[in-house]
Amino acid sequence: MTINFIPNDPNAVTDMPQRQQDARSDRRAGRANFNYEAHAAEGPFNPNARDFLFWQSREAALAAVEAWENYAGNLARWSTGPKIDISLTYDDGETFGPSRLNAYYDTQGVRFFDFDNGTTTTFSAISTDTVSHEVGHALLDSQRPELFNSPLPETGAFHESFGDMVALLTALSDQATRIKLLQLTPDLSEPNFVEANSEYLSAAILKQFGNVNPSKPRRALNQFKWQLPSTLPAGKFEDPPELLSRESHNFSRVFTGAFYDTLRGVFTAGNAHDEAALLTAAQTCGRLLVEAVRQTPETARYFQAVGRAMVKADDQINNGANREIIGKAFSDHAIMLGSAAMTAPTAALAGPPPRILKTSATIASSTLADLRERIGAKGARFAVRSLAMLGEGVAEAVHRREVSLGDVDNRLRGVVAFAAETVLVGRSGARAAVLGALPEQNRTEDEVGAFVETLLRNGRIAFDGKLKAAAKTAKKRGMVAGAVADDASSNNISTHAIRTVGGKKVLTRIRFLCGCCV
Repeated sequence: MTINFIPNDPNAVTDMPQRQQDARSDRRAGRANFNYEAHAAEGPFNPNARDFLFWQSREAALAAVEAWENYAGNLARWSTGPKIDISLTYDDGETFGPSRLNAYYDTQGVRFFDFDNGTTTTFSAISTDTVSHEVGHALLDSQRPELFNSPLPETGAFHESFGDMVALLTALSDQATRIKLLQLTPDLSEPNFVEANSEYLSAAILKQFGNVNPSKPRRALNQFKWQLPSTLPAGKFEDPPELLSRESHNFSRVFTGAFYDTLRGVFTAGNAHDEAALLTAAQTCGRLLVEAVRQTPETARYFQAVGRAMVKADDQINNGANREIIGKAFSDHAIMLGSAAMTAPTAALAGPPPRILKTSATIASSTLADLRERIGAKGARFAVRSLAMLGEGVAEAVHRREVSLGDVDNRLRGVVAFAAETVLVGRSGARAAVLGALPEQNRTEDEVGAFVETLLRNGRIAFDGKLKAAAKTAKKRGMVAGAVADDASSNNISTHAIRTVGGKKVLTRIRFLCGCCV
């Protein structure tokens, strides 16, 4: 039995209309899967029907995972287990009124919402763009779960960019989409329905709130230039979409732009320029991205680190065929790679070179003691792993610096965040050596402070009692589906909470929002 399916976004149906197709088969045993809500047997349901919403979101989620497995290999499990939920019209007890123009990933599932403005009901699960973006968060979490809770601005922005890149690669996995796209822009240089993300939700937000930050879709084809996040505005809901800020969804556009330009470059540099060649280019870039993410040290300059690792991956996989394309794409967005500097020895360390095995690495205790002294982290524990892709004999040593947040805001007195500080360790002659730069405590504290300021500016931290109070206020105002709020404050959904861990109050991420209400 066939289903009705919108392969891109409801607001892109002029270019890529709804179609009938066979529903994808269930996932094989031993592969990562989803927990589904109760539903009718597959069939060509009307788009206004809940069963259409189920089959639409299921097809979109499976398409994202299927595309992933074509460039990243089989996915056996998510970060939290073999299955995560797909929720169609989620009720979390705190998301009311126009704030339901949203979706999020919270490690246990991908959550979608509905909002009735009295005339039209908007369903975030109806957009393949939105569904594949949220699944993208889960895919990255399956590879690098430590990034979920990072308090560094660029890692949070990269998580959002990764969702958009997965949505882009999911779209390009569809043959009809590739054919139509190349009819519209043969060299991918013109704005198009594939590089635009979640147009449907953005249009609903524009209608509800006017010209605010998320009222236009994020576009992969852009000219945004990287700047130090701490030098950018914190970002707020009322900002115009054109303003670059350090808010994660907003700043993510810089990396997404570099990735899209890489994809354009790989495609146009090839001998063929048909839809099959576009698929090959997309899968090539997807593989470089995933291989880089698996190896990239967690660092404050994460955009640059991933770009450098993409160059290293291309050297290993493609003999460096795309080195210049990657470098130009990133430099056009002011992300300077200079990938050789990433693994160049910069300081000798006490002790012998690290011992590298196939899947693990060991660094001598004398070397670790020297590192603690150099970075001012007395008593720090290091997590050590091998980074074979970055070169022979390279190990990564990571400790998490405790950063006090009381100076950022009085409400955070006694609260801390833990930020990764990473050192690459290799050899120089018979000695261990620092490769690249050492982390700086002041920079870590500055980056975390900027990140937390952005959360506060956008009301993203759930202080004690905030969730219950917000829910109570919303219900008192009648802000349930079908009601309308006229202020952006109703959109302050929390992404972080203060949890007690090991006797300390720790700022902890609880979800990634889709960015529709920021």
